[in-house]
Amino acid sequence: MEILIPLAIIFLLVVANGLFVAAEFAIVGAPRSSIEHQATQGSRLAQRVLLVLEDPALQDRYIATTQIGISVASLGLGMYGEHWLANQMQPWFVRFETLGWVAAHSVASVVAVTVLTYLHIVIGEMVPKALALQRADKTVLYVSPIIRALQHVMLPLVVTLNAVGNRLLRLAGIERGEVERERYHTAEELEFIVRESQEGGMLRGGAGQILRDL
Repeated sequence: MEILIPLAIIFLLVVANGLFVAAEFAIVGAPRSSIEHQATQGSRLAQRVLLVLEDPALQDRYIATTQIGISVASLGLGMYGEHWLANQMQPWFVRFETLGWVAAHSVASVVAVTVLTYLHIVIGEMVPKALALQRADKTVLYVSPIIRALQHVMLPLVVTLNAVGNRLLRLAGIERGEVERERYHTAEELEFIVRESQEGGMLRGGAGQILRDL
């Protein structure tokens, strides 16, 4: 039990990091046409996500919340996980006569950091990012309630970070609103729009097929 609890904490920190990474990439990569379609079909989750996608301020707060979550999970993994794992590994290296206590602790720390870094990169970064990009429209619906709940809890910190970030953008000559003015549809979104138009009778004959073949 003494070992299972720390391992569970480390596992939860890695999963939490992955959750925030997935949420960040999903909100950025979510196809708006798909979310709009689900919202018109009565999905409350899609309606709430659509509000975020249509409002740059809400989008900034959403992403700031994910960034705070990633930072806290990563720091917790480094501070708690590395210390505990190194202490567990240290006796293994003390057994070698050529290694003293200090050397054994140093080697154990390096090994612990390597193991945790691997878990952090693969499970906490690469896998959730790939899943979010492949299934952004579904991922954003599932993770957005969690992000919104945390956003309400950390609202003062989120607002402060947004204000500082927007101020730095203004100093660089960039207005946050200008970034959102131009929007381009991806190939998947265009195909979805054409298909919906065909099914709704707005495109007749072979016009829809011609557009999809372009």
